Amino acid sequence: MTILAALDQKFQEKGMPLKSHPIQNGQYLYQGKFNLDKVHSLPFGVVIAKDESESDFQISYRKLAYLNNYADKVNLLELINELNQTKTFYYTLCLAGDGEIFLRLLGRSTTDVKPLYEMLVIGSNIAKVMTAELKSKFPSLGVE
Repeated sequence: MTILAALDQKFQEKGMPLKSHPIQNGQYLYQGKFNLDKVHSLPFGVVIAKDESESDFQISYRKLAYLNNYADKVNLLELINELNQTKTFYYTLCLAGDGEIFLRLLGRSTTDVKPLYEMLVIGSNIAKVMTAELKSKFPSLGVE
């Protein structure tokens, strides 16, 4: 069994209608959204480096917030560093060049995908908490 087959089975068991799509360099992508509240949702993706019995993966939660006022960049980066040291666990908050704030995790998995799945579920809770924390400290941050 490969990682993709094991993940497909796990997502089916959990009632998550996610399917992999091949992307560049022999990688595979699962995409979805989870509801942040009644109005907002956050897109997430899981990239599997190769469809074998062992592979690297990346889980990312996109569009947590957007930096609109670049005068706040230094203070926002200080907060991001603090949150990365104290509250993001295995995940890392990042500020992209276009001002998007996202959360990501890099890891390695075998065909026992239970830890990968659990990190995906935990990540949605971390993303929700980080979004609230960022917006409470920087009300000027934008959302999509």
